[in-house]
Amino acid sequence: MNVRNIRRLAALVVAPVIVLIAGAQHAAAQTSQQNSAPVESALLEKLQPGQRPEAGIALGATVDPDQYYVGPADVISVNLWASPPIQHRLEVTPEGTLIVPTVGELKVSNLTLSEVKEMVLAAVKRRFLNISATVTLLKPRSVVVSIRGEVLHEGEYILYATDRTNQAINLANVPSPADDQLRIAEVKRRMSLRSLVVTHKDGSRSHVDLIKFLATGEDTLNPYLREGDVIVVTQRDLSNNVFGIYGEVSLPGRYEFVEGDRVSDALLIAQGLTKNAVADSAELSHLSADGRTMRMEMIDLGSLVRGSAEDKALSSGDRIVVRRTSELRADYRVRVEGEVRFPGTYPITKDRTRISEVIRQAGGFTEFAALGAAELTRHSVQPWEVELDRLMSLRGGVSWEDSLDYIHETELRLRKEIVNVDFTQLSGGGDTLQDVYLQDEDVIRVPAVSRTVYVFGQVVSPGHIPFLERESPDSYILKAGGFTERARTDDVKIIKGRTKQWLAIGETEVEAGDYIWVPKDPDRPFSYYMSTAANAAAVLSVIVGMAAVIISLNN
Repeated sequence: MNVRNIRRLAALVVAPVIVLIAGAQHAAAQTSQQNSAPVESALLEKLQPGQRPEAGIALGATVDPDQYYVGPADVISVNLWASPPIQHRLEVTPEGTLIVPTVGELKVSNLTLSEVKEMVLAAVKRRFLNISATVTLLKPRSVVVSIRGEVLHEGEYILYATDRTNQAINLANVPSPADDQLRIAEVKRRMSLRSLVVTHKDGSRSHVDLIKFLATGEDTLNPYLREGDVIVVTQRDLSNNVFGIYGEVSLPGRYEFVEGDRVSDALLIAQGLTKNAVADSAELSHLSADGRTMRMEMIDLGSLVRGSAEDKALSSGDRIVVRRTSELRADYRVRVEGEVRFPGTYPITKDRTRISEVIRQAGGFTEFAALGAAELTRHSVQPWEVELDRLMSLRGGVSWEDSLDYIHETELRLRKEIVNVDFTQLSGGGDTLQDVYLQDEDVIRVPAVSRTVYVFGQVVSPGHIPFLERESPDSYILKAGGFTERARTDDVKIIKGRTKQWLAIGETEVEAGDYIWVPKDPDRPFSYYMSTAANAAAVLSVIVGMAAVIISLNN
Protein backbone atom coordinates (compact mmCIF):
# COMPACT_ATOMS: atom_id res chain seq x y z
CA MET A 1 0.00 0.00 0.00
CA ASN A 2 1.49 3.29 -1.06
CA VAL A 3 1.57 6.47 0.96
CA ARG A 4 -1.29 8.06 -0.99
CA ASN A 5 -3.66 5.20 -0.18
CA ILE A 6 -2.65 5.24 3.50
CA ARG A 7 -3.46 8.95 3.68
CA ARG A 8 -6.86 8.38 2.07
CA LEU A 9 -7.69 5.61 4.54
CA ALA A 10 -6.65 7.77 7.49
CA ALA A 11 -8.88 10.60 6.27
CA LEU A 12 -11.86 8.28 5.95
CA VAL A 13 -11.37 6.97 9.50
CA VAL A 14 -10.39 10.15 11.33
CA ALA A 15 -12.92 12.57 9.76
CA PRO A 16 -16.06 10.92 11.16
CA VAL A 17 -14.42 10.67 14.56
CA ILE A 18 -13.65 14.40 14.52
CA VAL A 19 -17.25 15.16 13.48
CA LEU A 20 -18.63 12.97 16.27
CA ILE A 21 -16.36 14.59 18.86
CA ALA A 22 -17.27 18.08 17.69
CA GLY A 23 -20.96 17.26 17.72
CA ALA A 24 -20.72 15.79 21.20
CA GLN A 25 -18.88 18.82 22.49
CA HIS A 26 -21.44 21.16 20.93
CA ALA A 27 -24.33 19.17 22.40
CA ALA A 28 -22.68 19.07 25.81
CA ALA A 29 -22.06 22.80 25.72
CA GLN A 30 -25.68 23.47 24.69
CA THR A 31 -27.04 21.18 27.40
CA SER A 32 -24.82 22.82 30.01
CA GLN A 33 -26.02 26.24 28.93
CA GLN A 34 -29.70 25.33 29.09
CA ASN A 35 -29.73 23.20 32.21
CA SER A 36 -26.80 21.96 34.22
CA ALA A 37 -28.67 21.16 37.44
CA PRO A 38 -27.73 17.77 38.95
CA VAL A 39 -31.38 16.83 39.65
CA GLU A 40 -33.91 17.05 36.82
CA SER A 41 -37.54 15.93 37.03
CA ALA A 42 -39.33 14.08 34.26
CA LEU A 43 -41.89 16.86 33.87
CA LEU A 44 -39.17 19.42 33.19
CA GLU A 45 -37.86 17.27 30.33
CA LYS A 46 -41.32 17.44 28.78
CA LEU A 47 -41.32 21.22 29.07
CA GLN A 48 -38.34 21.58 26.69
CA PRO A 49 -39.05 23.57 23.49
CA GLY A 50 -41.07 21.72 20.88
CA GLN A 51 -42.73 19.43 23.43
CA ARG A 52 -46.26 19.74 24.82
CA PRO A 53 -46.45 20.19 28.63
CA GLU A 54 -48.71 18.12 30.81
CA ALA A 55 -51.94 19.62 32.08
CA GLY A 56 -51.25 22.16 34.82
CA ILE A 57 -52.28 21.86 38.43
CA ALA A 58 -55.73 23.28 39.20
CA LEU A 59 -55.44 26.46 41.27
CA GLY A 60 -58.10 28.63 42.87
CA ALA A 61 -55.87 31.70 42.42
CA THR A 62 -52.32 32.63 41.50
CA VAL A 63 -49.66 31.65 44.02
CA ASP A 64 -48.78 34.39 46.51
CA PRO A 65 -44.95 34.46 46.76
CA ASP A 66 -45.16 35.99 50.23
CA GLN A 67 -47.24 33.05 51.54
CA TYR A 68 -45.77 30.09 49.64
CA TYR A 69 -42.92 28.27 51.42
CA VAL A 70 -40.31 26.58 49.22
CA GLY A 71 -39.28 22.99 49.91
CA PRO A 72 -37.68 19.85 48.42
CA ALA A 73 -38.89 18.90 44.90
CA ASP A 74 -40.19 22.38 44.03
CA VAL A 75 -39.21 23.14 40.42
CA ILE A 76 -37.92 26.68 39.94
CA SER A 77 -36.86 28.46 36.77
CA VAL A 78 -33.86 30.80 36.92
CA ASN A 79 -33.63 32.91 33.76
CA LEU A 80 -30.48 34.86 32.91
CA TRP A 81 -31.30 37.53 30.34
CA ALA A 82 -27.94 37.62 28.56
CA SER A 83 -27.24 37.30 24.87
CA PRO A 84 -28.29 34.62 24.18
CA PRO A 85 -30.70 34.12 27.15
CA ILE A 86 -30.01 31.19 29.44
CA GLN A 87 -32.78 29.27 31.22
CA HIS A 88 -32.08 26.92 34.11
CA ARG A 89 -34.93 24.62 35.22
CA LEU A 90 -33.91 23.57 38.69
CA GLU A 91 -35.36 21.30 41.37
CA VAL A 92 -34.86 21.92 45.06
CA THR A 93 -32.80 19.06 46.46
CA PRO A 94 -33.99 16.76 49.27
CA GLU A 95 -31.63 18.71 51.55
CA GLY A 96 -33.51 21.92 50.78
CA THR A 97 -30.92 23.56 48.54
CA LEU A 98 -31.10 25.07 45.07
CA ILE A 99 -28.03 24.51 42.89
CA VAL A 100 -27.76 27.32 40.35
CA PRO A 101 -25.11 26.60 37.67
CA THR A 102 -22.12 29.00 37.71
CA VAL A 103 -23.69 30.74 40.73
CA GLY A 104 -23.61 28.22 43.58
CA GLU A 105 -25.69 26.22 46.04
CA LEU A 106 -28.26 28.18 48.05
CA LYS A 107 -30.19 27.06 51.17
CA VAL A 108 -33.87 27.75 50.32
CA SER A 109 -35.91 25.33 52.44
CA ASN A 110 -38.52 26.92 54.77
CA LEU A 111 -38.14 30.30 53.05
CA THR A 112 -41.00 31.99 51.28
CA LEU A 113 -40.89 32.18 47.51
CA SER A 114 -40.32 35.93 47.76
CA GLU A 115 -37.29 35.37 50.01
CA VAL A 116 -35.90 32.73 47.63
CA LYS A 117 -36.30 35.11 44.70
CA GLU A 118 -34.36 37.84 46.53
CA MET A 119 -31.62 35.36 47.54
CA VAL A 120 -31.15 33.98 44.01
CA LEU A 121 -31.20 37.41 42.37
CA ALA A 122 -28.62 38.70 44.85
CA ALA A 123 -26.35 35.69 44.17
CA VAL A 124 -26.68 36.15 40.39
CA LYS A 125 -25.90 39.84 40.76
CA ARG A 126 -22.72 39.04 42.63
CA ARG A 127 -21.65 36.62 39.90
CA PHE A 128 -22.78 38.59 36.82
CA LEU A 129 -22.75 42.34 37.30
CA ASN A 130 -24.38 43.30 34.00
CA ILE A 131 -26.96 40.51 33.59
CA SER A 132 -30.57 40.80 34.79
CA ALA A 133 -32.37 37.68 36.03
CA THR A 134 -35.84 36.43 37.00
CA VAL A 135 -36.93 33.57 39.26
CA THR A 136 -40.24 31.72 38.78
CA LEU A 137 -41.96 28.75 40.40
CA LEU A 138 -42.65 26.24 37.62
CA LYS A 139 -44.11 23.26 39.49
CA PRO A 140 -45.10 22.96 43.13
CA ARG A 141 -44.01 19.92 45.07
CA SER A 142 -46.15 17.21 46.64
CA VAL A 143 -46.35 17.25 50.44
CA VAL A 144 -47.52 14.76 53.08
CA VAL A 145 -49.75 16.20 55.80
CA SER A 146 -51.43 14.60 58.79
CA ILE A 147 -55.05 15.33 59.72
CA ARG A 148 -56.45 14.69 63.22
CA GLY A 149 -59.65 15.42 65.10
CA GLU A 150 -63.24 15.90 63.92
CA VAL A 151 -63.00 14.48 60.40
CA LEU A 152 -64.39 11.34 58.81
CA HIS A 153 -61.00 9.75 58.21
CA GLU A 154 -57.94 10.74 60.20
CA GLY A 155 -54.56 9.95 58.67
CA GLU A 156 -51.87 11.13 56.29
CA TYR A 157 -52.66 12.59 52.87
CA ILE A 158 -50.61 13.63 49.84
CA LEU A 159 -51.42 17.03 48.35
CA TYR A 160 -49.64 19.81 46.49
CA ALA A 161 -47.88 22.63 48.29
CA THR A 162 -50.25 25.02 46.47
CA ASP A 163 -53.23 23.36 48.18
CA ARG A 164 -54.67 25.00 51.26
CA THR A 165 -55.87 23.66 54.60
CA ASN A 166 -59.51 23.44 53.52
CA GLN A 167 -58.59 21.14 50.61
CA ALA A 168 -56.87 18.73 53.00
CA ILE A 169 -59.96 18.71 55.25
CA ASN A 170 -62.23 18.11 52.26
CA LEU A 171 -60.07 15.12 51.32
CA ALA A 172 -60.32 13.70 54.84
CA ASN A 173 -64.10 14.08 54.71
CA VAL A 174 -64.69 12.15 51.48
CA PRO A 175 -67.18 9.42 52.50
CA SER A 176 -66.29 5.78 52.04
CA PRO A 177 -68.85 3.03 51.34
CA ALA A 178 -68.63 2.02 55.01
CA ASP A 179 -69.67 5.47 56.29
CA ASP A 180 -73.36 5.76 57.12
CA GLN A 181 -75.25 9.00 56.67
CA LEU A 182 -75.73 9.52 60.42
CA ARG A 183 -71.99 9.47 61.03
CA ILE A 184 -71.33 11.84 58.13
CA ALA A 185 -73.95 14.28 59.40
CA GLU A 186 -72.63 14.07 62.96
CA VAL A 187 -69.04 14.78 61.92
CA LYS A 188 -70.13 17.80 59.87
CA ARG A 189 -72.21 19.06 62.79
CA ARG A 190 -69.34 18.80 65.30
CA MET A 191 -66.50 19.97 63.05
CA SER A 192 -65.21 23.46 63.77
CA LEU A 193 -64.54 25.63 60.75
CA ARG A 194 -63.11 28.58 62.67
CA SER A 195 -60.79 27.13 65.33
CA LEU A 196 -58.43 24.86 63.40
CA VAL A 197 -54.72 24.65 64.21
CA VAL A 198 -51.90 23.74 61.79
CA THR A 199 -48.60 22.81 63.44
CA HIS A 200 -45.63 23.07 61.07
CA LYS A 201 -42.52 20.92 61.19
CA ASP A 202 -40.45 23.79 62.59
CA GLY A 203 -42.79 24.04 65.58
CA SER A 204 -44.61 27.19 64.47
CA ARG A 205 -48.41 27.25 64.37
CA SER A 206 -51.03 28.74 62.08
CA HIS A 207 -54.60 29.38 63.26
CA VAL A 208 -57.11 28.63 60.50
CA ASP A 209 -60.52 30.30 60.15
CA LEU A 210 -62.23 28.95 57.03
CA ILE A 211 -65.47 30.91 57.49
CA LYS A 212 -63.63 34.19 57.74
CA PHE A 213 -61.35 33.19 54.86
CA LEU A 214 -64.38 32.71 52.60
CA ALA A 215 -65.62 36.14 53.64
CA THR A 216 -62.34 38.05 53.31
CA GLY A 217 -60.06 35.94 51.09
CA GLU A 218 -57.18 36.61 53.51
CA ASP A 219 -54.51 33.97 52.80
CA THR A 220 -53.21 33.74 56.36
CA LEU A 221 -56.59 32.40 57.49
CA ASN A 222 -56.22 29.37 55.18
CA PRO A 223 -52.49 28.86 54.58
CA TYR A 224 -50.69 26.82 51.95
CA LEU A 225 -49.66 23.33 53.06
CA ARG A 226 -46.11 22.30 53.87
CA GLU A 227 -44.53 18.87 54.27
CA GLY A 228 -45.00 17.53 57.77
CA ASP A 229 -47.95 19.78 58.65
CA VAL A 230 -50.30 18.43 61.33
CA ILE A 231 -53.86 19.76 60.98
CA VAL A 232 -56.05 19.47 64.08
CA VAL A 233 -59.78 19.95 63.49
CA THR A 234 -61.38 20.84 66.81
CA GLN A 235 -64.95 20.29 67.94
CA ARG A 236 -67.28 23.26 67.97
CA ASP A 237 -69.99 24.11 70.49
CA LEU A 238 -72.90 25.88 68.82
CA SER A 239 -74.98 25.82 71.99
CA ASN A 240 -72.72 28.24 73.86
CA ASN A 241 -69.72 29.45 71.89
CA VAL A 242 -71.68 31.41 69.28
CA PHE A 243 -72.82 34.82 68.14
CA GLY A 244 -75.78 35.69 65.95
CA ILE A 245 -76.39 38.27 63.25
CA TYR A 246 -79.93 38.59 61.93
CA GLY A 247 -82.12 40.78 59.78
CA GLU A 248 -80.95 42.62 56.70
CA VAL A 249 -77.63 40.91 56.01
CA SER A 250 -76.91 38.60 53.10
CA LEU A 251 -76.33 35.45 55.22
CA PRO A 252 -78.15 35.87 58.54
CA GLY A 253 -77.72 33.15 61.12
CA ARG A 254 -75.79 31.78 64.09
CA TYR A 255 -72.03 31.48 63.78
CA GLU A 256 -69.22 29.97 65.80
CA PHE A 257 -67.55 32.56 68.03
CA VAL A 258 -63.75 32.91 68.08
CA GLU A 259 -61.91 34.98 70.64
CA GLY A 260 -61.08 38.35 69.11
CA ASP A 261 -64.19 38.59 66.91
CA ARG A 262 -65.52 42.10 66.37
CA VAL A 263 -68.64 43.58 64.85
CA SER A 264 -66.83 44.07 61.52
CA ASP A 265 -65.95 40.35 61.48
CA ALA A 266 -69.58 39.40 62.01
CA LEU A 267 -70.60 41.71 59.18
CA LEU A 268 -67.98 40.21 56.85
CA ILE A 269 -68.99 36.65 57.72
CA ALA A 270 -72.65 37.52 57.03
CA GLN A 271 -71.54 38.85 53.60
CA GLY A 272 -72.49 42.45 54.32
CA LEU A 273 -75.70 44.45 54.46
CA THR A 274 -78.60 44.20 52.04
CA LYS A 275 -79.89 47.22 50.16
CA ASN A 276 -82.86 47.46 52.52
CA ALA A 277 -80.77 47.56 55.72
CA VAL A 278 -81.12 50.43 58.20
CA ALA A 279 -77.38 50.65 58.72
CA ASP A 280 -77.22 53.56 61.17
CA SER A 281 -79.28 51.93 63.93
CA ALA A 282 -78.43 48.24 64.25
CA GLU A 283 -79.02 46.64 67.61
CA LEU A 284 -76.22 44.89 69.52
CA SER A 285 -77.29 42.88 72.59
CA HIS A 286 -74.93 41.46 75.23
CA LEU A 287 -75.76 38.74 77.74
CA SER A 288 -74.41 38.86 81.25
CA ALA A 289 -72.01 36.13 82.38
CA ASP A 290 -74.84 34.25 84.09
CA GLY A 291 -77.08 34.64 81.02
CA ARG A 292 -79.92 36.24 83.02
CA THR A 293 -79.74 39.85 81.94
CA MET A 294 -79.32 41.50 78.59
CA ARG A 295 -77.81 44.88 77.76
CA MET A 296 -78.60 46.52 74.43
CA GLU A 297 -76.89 49.27 72.50
CA MET A 298 -77.32 50.86 69.10
CA ILE A 299 -74.43 50.74 66.62
CA ASP A 300 -73.88 52.54 63.31
CA LEU A 301 -72.80 49.88 60.83
CA GLY A 302 -72.62 52.40 58.00
CA SER A 303 -69.99 54.44 59.82
CA LEU A 304 -68.21 51.23 60.82
CA VAL A 305 -67.93 50.16 57.19
CA ARG A 306 -66.56 53.60 56.28
CA GLY A 307 -64.03 53.34 59.11
CA SER A 308 -65.33 56.29 61.10
CA ALA A 309 -66.89 54.38 64.02
CA GLU A 310 -65.50 52.18 66.79
CA ASP A 311 -65.28 48.48 65.93
CA LYS A 312 -66.68 46.92 69.09
CA ALA A 313 -65.44 43.58 70.37
CA LEU A 314 -67.94 40.72 70.51
CA SER A 315 -68.46 38.17 73.25
CA SER A 316 -69.98 34.72 73.12
CA GLY A 317 -73.77 34.99 73.04
CA ASP A 318 -73.86 38.47 71.48
CA ARG A 319 -76.50 39.14 68.84
CA ILE A 320 -76.72 41.78 66.14
CA VAL A 321 -80.07 42.71 64.59
CA VAL A 322 -80.16 44.85 61.46
CA ARG A 323 -83.56 46.38 60.84
CA ARG A 324 -85.24 46.61 57.45
CA THR A 325 -86.27 49.91 55.94
CA SER A 326 -89.93 50.29 55.00
CA GLU A 327 -90.10 49.85 51.23
CA LEU A 328 -93.46 49.97 49.49
CA ARG A 329 -92.01 50.00 45.98
CA ALA A 330 -92.28 46.37 44.94
CA ASP A 331 -93.25 44.41 41.87
CA TYR A 332 -96.97 44.22 42.65
CA ARG A 333 -98.73 42.70 39.66
CA VAL A 334 -101.75 40.71 38.49
CA ARG A 335 -102.29 38.45 35.51
CA VAL A 336 -105.27 38.68 33.15
CA GLU A 337 -106.06 35.64 31.04
CA GLY A 338 -108.67 34.72 28.47
CA GLU A 339 -111.22 36.86 26.67
CA VAL A 340 -109.81 40.37 27.04
CA ARG A 341 -108.29 42.33 24.19
CA PHE A 342 -104.76 42.37 25.64
CA PRO A 343 -104.13 39.44 28.02
CA GLY A 344 -100.98 39.61 30.09
CA THR A 345 -99.39 40.88 33.31
CA TYR A 346 -100.27 44.33 34.63
CA PRO A 347 -98.72 46.38 37.45
CA ILE A 348 -100.87 47.47 40.38
CA THR A 349 -100.51 49.56 43.52
CA LYS A 350 -100.77 47.69 46.79
CA ASP A 351 -104.37 47.82 48.07
CA ARG A 352 -105.17 50.73 45.73
CA THR A 353 -105.97 49.18 42.33
CA ARG A 354 -109.45 47.81 41.54
CA ILE A 355 -110.52 45.14 39.03
CA SER A 356 -112.14 47.68 36.69
CA GLU A 357 -108.84 49.60 36.31
CA VAL A 358 -106.94 46.50 35.24
CA ILE A 359 -109.71 45.40 32.86
CA ARG A 360 -109.51 48.84 31.22
CA GLN A 361 -105.71 48.46 30.86
CA ALA A 362 -106.32 45.06 29.25
CA GLY A 363 -108.60 46.69 26.65
CA GLY A 364 -111.90 45.44 28.10
CA PHE A 365 -113.77 42.20 27.51
CA THR A 366 -114.12 40.70 24.04
CA GLU A 367 -117.49 39.82 22.52
CA PHE A 368 -116.79 36.16 23.31
CA ALA A 369 -116.25 36.67 27.07
CA ALA A 370 -118.33 34.43 29.32
CA LEU A 371 -118.70 36.91 32.19
CA GLY A 372 -120.83 34.50 34.19
CA ALA A 373 -117.94 32.04 34.29
CA ALA A 374 -115.15 34.60 34.87
CA GLU A 375 -113.32 34.37 38.18
CA LEU A 376 -110.76 36.14 40.35
CA THR A 377 -108.36 33.84 42.21
CA ARG A 378 -105.57 34.58 44.68
CA HIS A 379 -103.02 32.84 46.87
CA SER A 380 -103.32 34.32 50.33
CA VAL A 381 -101.22 31.48 51.77
CA GLN A 382 -97.58 31.71 50.74
CA PRO A 383 -95.98 28.53 49.28
CA TRP A 384 -93.72 28.05 52.30
CA GLU A 385 -96.75 28.29 54.62
CA VAL A 386 -98.95 25.76 52.81
CA GLU A 387 -97.89 22.72 54.85
CA LEU A 388 -98.33 24.56 58.16
CA ASP A 389 -101.75 25.86 57.11
CA ARG A 390 -102.75 22.35 56.03
CA LEU A 391 -101.81 20.90 59.43
CA MET A 392 -103.51 23.69 61.37
CA SER A 393 -106.67 23.21 59.33
CA LEU A 394 -106.96 19.67 60.71
CA ARG A 395 -107.00 20.81 64.34
CA GLY A 396 -110.76 21.33 64.33
CA GLY A 397 -113.28 18.73 65.40
CA VAL A 398 -114.14 17.39 61.95
CA SER A 399 -116.11 14.15 62.10
CA TRP A 400 -114.70 11.15 60.32
CA GLU A 401 -117.57 11.26 57.82
CA ASP A 402 -116.59 14.81 56.79
CA SER A 403 -112.81 14.49 57.09
CA LEU A 404 -112.19 13.41 53.48
CA ASP A 405 -114.37 16.16 52.08
CA TYR A 406 -112.75 18.73 54.38
CA ILE A 407 -109.23 17.68 53.38
CA HIS A 408 -110.19 17.86 49.72
CA GLU A 409 -111.75 21.32 50.06
CA THR A 410 -108.73 22.53 52.04
CA GLU A 411 -106.41 21.39 49.26
CA LEU A 412 -108.51 23.28 46.71
CA ARG A 413 -108.45 26.40 48.90
CA LEU A 414 -104.67 26.29 49.30
CA ARG A 415 -104.13 25.88 45.57
CA LYS A 416 -106.69 28.45 44.41
CA GLU A 417 -108.82 30.72 46.56
CA ILE A 418 -111.75 32.22 44.67
CA VAL A 419 -112.78 35.81 45.37
CA ASN A 420 -116.53 36.07 44.88
CA VAL A 421 -117.00 38.65 42.13
CA ASP A 422 -119.97 38.86 39.75
CA PHE A 423 -118.29 40.02 36.53
CA THR A 424 -121.65 40.44 34.81
CA GLN A 425 -122.73 43.07 37.33
CA LEU A 426 -119.22 44.54 37.35
CA SER A 427 -119.33 44.98 33.57
CA GLY A 428 -122.76 46.57 33.72
CA GLY A 429 -121.49 49.13 36.23
CA GLY A 430 -124.46 48.78 38.47
CA ASP A 431 -122.79 47.18 41.51
CA THR A 432 -119.66 48.89 42.83
CA LEU A 433 -119.31 46.22 45.53
CA GLN A 434 -118.04 43.86 42.83
CA ASP A 435 -115.15 46.21 42.02
CA VAL A 436 -112.82 44.85 44.71
CA TYR A 437 -109.20 45.82 45.37
CA LEU A 438 -106.62 43.53 43.84
CA GLN A 439 -103.66 41.94 45.60
CA ASP A 440 -100.23 40.94 44.37
CA GLU A 441 -100.24 37.80 42.16
CA ASP A 442 -104.04 37.78 41.73
CA VAL A 443 -105.27 36.11 38.53
CA ILE A 444 -108.31 37.20 36.51
CA ARG A 445 -109.58 34.45 34.19
CA VAL A 446 -112.23 35.22 31.59
CA PRO A 447 -113.20 32.07 29.66
CA ALA A 448 -114.79 32.10 26.22
CA VAL A 449 -118.53 31.63 25.86
CA SER A 450 -119.43 27.98 25.63
CA ARG A 451 -122.60 27.36 23.65
CA THR A 452 -122.75 23.67 24.42
CA VAL A 453 -123.50 21.26 27.24
CA TYR A 454 -121.24 18.22 27.51
CA VAL A 455 -123.05 14.95 28.20
CA PHE A 456 -120.91 11.94 29.11
CA GLY A 457 -120.97 8.70 31.04
CA GLN A 458 -123.54 6.00 30.34
CA VAL A 459 -125.12 7.55 27.23
CA VAL A 460 -125.06 6.17 23.70
CA SER A 461 -123.19 9.11 22.08
CA PRO A 462 -121.25 11.20 24.63
CA GLY A 463 -120.23 14.68 23.48
CA HIS A 464 -121.14 18.35 23.19
CA ILE A 465 -124.83 19.17 22.69
CA PRO A 466 -125.88 22.69 21.53
CA PHE A 467 -127.17 24.74 24.46
CA LEU A 468 -130.79 25.85 24.50
CA GLU A 469 -132.38 28.05 27.16
CA ARG A 470 -134.56 26.21 29.70
CA GLU A 471 -133.81 22.83 28.14
CA SER A 472 -134.20 19.96 30.63
CA PRO A 473 -131.38 17.48 31.45
CA ASP A 474 -133.48 14.64 30.02
CA SER A 475 -133.65 16.49 26.68
CA TYR A 476 -129.84 16.74 26.50
CA ILE A 477 -129.50 13.06 27.43
CA LEU A 478 -131.99 12.14 24.72
CA LYS A 479 -129.99 14.15 22.15
CA ALA A 480 -126.89 12.20 23.26
CA GLY A 481 -128.61 8.96 22.23
CA GLY A 482 -130.32 8.23 25.53
CA PHE A 483 -129.27 6.00 28.39
CA THR A 484 -127.35 2.79 27.92
CA GLU A 485 -128.64 -0.38 29.56
CA ARG A 486 -126.08 -0.02 32.36
CA ALA A 487 -126.99 3.61 33.23
CA ARG A 488 -127.96 4.48 36.81
CA THR A 489 -130.80 6.76 35.74
CA ASP A 490 -131.80 7.87 39.22
CA ASP A 491 -128.41 9.40 40.04
CA VAL A 492 -127.70 11.77 37.13
CA LYS A 493 -125.56 14.79 38.14
CA ILE A 494 -125.15 18.28 36.70
CA ILE A 495 -121.58 19.55 37.02
CA LYS A 496 -121.40 23.35 36.92
CA GLY A 497 -118.91 24.64 34.38
CA ARG A 498 -117.44 27.39 36.58
CA THR A 499 -117.28 25.85 40.04
CA LYS A 500 -117.25 22.14 39.06
CA GLN A 501 -119.85 21.59 41.77
CA TRP A 502 -121.92 18.40 41.47
CA LEU A 503 -125.66 18.93 41.84
CA ALA A 504 -128.66 16.64 41.44
CA ILE A 505 -131.37 17.23 38.86
CA GLY A 506 -133.84 19.72 40.29
CA GLU A 507 -131.21 21.56 42.35
CA THR A 508 -130.08 23.76 39.44
CA GLU A 509 -130.86 24.61 35.85
CA VAL A 510 -128.61 23.54 33.02
CA GLU A 511 -126.44 26.45 31.80
CA ALA A 512 -124.06 26.87 28.88
CA GLY A 513 -120.73 25.18 29.67
CA ASP A 514 -122.23 22.72 32.19
CA TYR A 515 -121.64 18.97 32.17
CA ILE A 516 -124.19 16.19 32.59
CA TRP A 517 -122.80 13.00 34.10
CA VAL A 518 -124.65 9.69 33.87
CA PRO A 519 -123.08 7.15 36.25
CA LYS A 520 -122.83 3.44 35.67
CA ASP A 521 -124.88 0.87 37.55
CA PRO A 522 -122.21 -1.05 39.49
CA ASP A 523 -121.44 -4.66 38.64
CA ARG A 524 -122.29 -6.87 41.61
CA PRO A 525 -121.82 -10.65 41.82
CA PHE A 526 -124.62 -13.03 42.74
CA SER A 527 -123.03 -13.50 46.19
CA TYR A 528 -123.66 -9.81 46.89
CA TYR A 529 -127.40 -10.26 46.44
CA MET A 530 -127.39 -13.46 48.50
CA SER A 531 -125.55 -11.67 51.31
CA THR A 532 -127.97 -8.76 51.14
CA ALA A 533 -130.95 -11.12 51.27
CA ALA A 534 -129.44 -13.01 54.21
CA ASN A 535 -128.84 -9.76 56.11
CA ALA A 536 -132.40 -8.65 55.38
CA ALA A 537 -133.77 -12.01 56.55
CA ALA A 538 -131.73 -11.80 59.76
CA VAL A 539 -133.03 -8.31 60.49
CA LEU A 540 -136.61 -9.44 59.70
CA SER A 541 -136.31 -12.43 62.02
CA VAL A 542 -135.13 -10.19 64.85
CA ILE A 543 -138.07 -7.84 64.26
CA VAL A 544 -140.51 -10.77 64.21
CA GLY A 545 -139.00 -12.20 67.40
CA MET A 546 -139.24 -8.87 69.20
CA ALA A 547 -142.85 -8.49 68.06
CA ALA A 548 -143.67 -11.95 69.40
CA VAL A 549 -142.11 -11.12 72.77
CA ILE A 550 -144.06 -7.87 73.01
CA ILE A 551 -147.36 -9.65 72.16
CA SER A 552 -146.73 -12.36 74.75
CA LEU A 553 -145.97 -9.79 77.41
CA ASN A 554 -149.18 -7.90 76.63
CA ASN A 555 -151.22 -11.11 76.97
